Amino acid sequence: MTKRTVLNEVYKGLVEEMHIPADLHERDGKKFASFGSVLPIHCATPEQVEQMSRNTHHYCDVFTPDLLAPLDDLAFVRLDENTAEKVFLNRSKRILLVSSDGRLAQWRSAPSFESANRYVGGAPLVTRAGALASVLTARLGHHYAVSAFEGDSGYFETSKPWETVDIEEGKFYYGDKGFDTREELTHYLENLPPAEVNSTTPPRPILLRGKTPRVVLMAENGRQLSHHYLCGVLANDVEYL
Repeated sequence: MTKRTVLNEVYKGLVEEMHIPADLHERDGKKFASFGSVLPIHCATPEQVEQMSRNTHHYCDVFTPDLLAPLDDLAFVRLDENTAEKVFLNRSKRILLVSSDGRLAQWRSAPSFESANRYVGGAPLVTRAGALASVLTARLGHHYAVSAFEGDSGYFETSKPWETVDIEEGKFYYGDKGFDTREELTHYLENLPPAEVNSTTPPRPILLRGKTPRVVLMAENGRQLSHHYLCGVLANDVEYL
């Protein structure tokens, strides 16, 4: 029986004969894959996170000990050990990825590709020459995000995991809070103490999710340290595989 990295039995799309190795795993009823020691951060065990966060390259939601191949317009995604789907990268439809490994809270505006197949997390994506370019970590509908060294990105140095807040239209945001009027926001700021960040109170990374998503770093006492607007990227309804 073939070791599939998709959940569907009937393959869809442009299927070609191609050998791409992968290891298959299952934890808590969820299937995922790895390519050697390359795997999605969110699929790693706490022990793997503790170990690999020290010596990995900084790809959003991907642990890898080696640099990955650069993305081309064409790529191949593993279906099983003998077949792959040929896909085309879409750099206009970008999906926002976030990840935390206890050291860095990263974000990336990742390119995507469309597929009717249901890939598991960690399914390898390779170049035409067979070099590993990434492993799949998330999707939005039929569009899969591809984490690589391209697209707007950044990171906060903090041990805290991401928190998500859904933006309410018409409100003014500071940190993780929304205010109905500028006057309310001004009053709130006037009563905030100075930022206090140290090893016992690390800053909190916040994803403000909406039409124009933002990433925020804030002190535990509510003072905002950083606020970034992310334009042209999709952040709602992203599903981590």
